[in-house]
Amino acid sequence: MKVYYETNKGLKRENNEDNLIVEETNRYNLYAVADGMGGHKAGEVASSIAIDTIRECFKQDCEKENFLPPSFIMKSVEEANTKIRKEALVKDECNGMGTTVTMAVIDIEMNIAYIGNVGDSRAYVIRGNEITQLTDDHTYVNELLKDGKITKGEAKHHPKRNVITRAVGSEETVQADIFEIEIFENDVILLCTDGLTTHLSDEKILETIMEYGCSSSVQKLIKMANDNGGTDNITIIIVDNITRGEAYDR
Repeated sequence: MKVYYETNKGLKRENNEDNLIVEETNRYNLYAVADGMGGHKAGEVASSIAIDTIRECFKQDCEKENFLPPSFIMKSVEEANTKIRKEALVKDECNGMGTTVTMAVIDIEMNIAYIGNVGDSRAYVIRGNEITQLTDDHTYVNELLKDGKITKGEAKHHPKRNVITRAVGSEETVQADIFEIEIFENDVILLCTDGLTTHLSDEKILETIMEYGCSSSVQKLIKMANDNGGTDNITIIIVDNITRGEAYDR
């Protein structure tokens, strides 16, 4: 299993309010991206708190015999939510801040990936020649889309496409969606913030990874997103579940 990652502030933002985790152990690997929101530098503060909290929870719990990834996802997101709200109460400039979080906890022994998400940062699996979005965007526009009130084409350019309906730190309680998938040899797990998906379609992301391989695609995808406008911060983690390195050049 190999991992490639990078975060970039894009072309239009003064600060990079994204953050990420790459934490690997003998049994479990943790990967996560967070996209902060809020005035001034509050988004940067929110995503940092979330990422630091999730990382510390993982380090404390992952070696325990009773470690269960779904329970860890729920616990760490709840703790991050509490810490962000406490920080917002004591600092006026942080009032109303929040962050998306999308993470993957991979059980290496069992070949299972546990995906947790709050907000519109995404997790995908690439298997063979297909890319599948694993997470569900917590956005106003996605709710309209699921209700059949707008089309996918209308969703892409809707004026409220950036309105988040669920974020870590925005409410007293938060619920993370949790998904469990079996992963196979040569599967690719992709985590990213919406700075990538705003500017590149799923099909273009797949095409790029298939053409350039996992090791070169992170920087290639960031460049393409910036070339297409770079209106937001961009964070990408690509996890390549390759076990026969000599047979595949990625």
